[in-house]
Amino acid sequence: MDKRYLRDLLRKEYENGIGITELCRKYNQSINTVKSWRKREGWKKKQINAPLTNAPPKKKIAPPKQKGANEKETQIKADIINNVPKEEILEKHGIKKSTYYNKAKSIRQLRKERTEKYLEQIADEVYKGELYRILKGTETAKANLVVRATKEINSQEMDTKKVQEYEKAYTTIKKMGNDLMRTGKMLTAYEVLEIDRQLAEEEISREKLEIEKTKIKKDDTKDLEKEREMIELLKNITEKVEKDE
Repeated sequence: MDKRYLRDLLRKEYENGIGITELCRKYNQSINTVKSWRKREGWKKKQINAPLTNAPPKKKIAPPKQKGANEKETQIKADIINNVPKEEILEKHGIKKSTYYNKAKSIRQLRKERTEKYLEQIADEVYKGELYRILKGTETAKANLVVRATKEINSQEMDTKKVQEYEKAYTTIKKMGNDLMRTGKMLTAYEVLEIDRQLAEEEISREKLEIEKTKIKKDDTKDLEKEREMIELLKNITEKVEKDE
């Protein structure tokens, strides 16, 4: 056995907890030799349960949420989805406006992701079905046009008009194929932004509706107060007239 290899082997076993005496007996080495290796190369036994220097830091596990908190969060989100008025949600659950808007934002993000997934599933089903066969046919048609155009170009009496017709037909079929393929691809970044914009507009419309409802409610309250004041005034006038009589 190579001496260098032997030293490395003994060092590893020593670091893993095997004593020098046992190592000498196992590998037929003198104690003084092994001790000199240990001293010269600085062998050290590993501490039990000691953290490894290269070990990745342990992830902190967040404490589990209480059941009540989860139920409350679920109810808040359910109310937002069901278009319960914002003020009613704030009062019902005792939350701040910032919390409400954070929940609404997370719901909007979830709706956007679900919409993307749904549209992509539809596109995927279409692509795997009839569309796949159509696209395969367009590829065959393009290949045939290339063959015909090549034969015409290589012929002694080349018809330029025919070559141009083949080229035009090829371009048309290629464009049609690309248009069809477009429905089978993932949504573009622009379309994702468009989905997000529509969802945001829904929220803004809901906010405006709530503001209008609040305004109408305030106007109704003012009208009611004016009506009461008028009734009270007429009542006082009537009492005064009756008293004068």
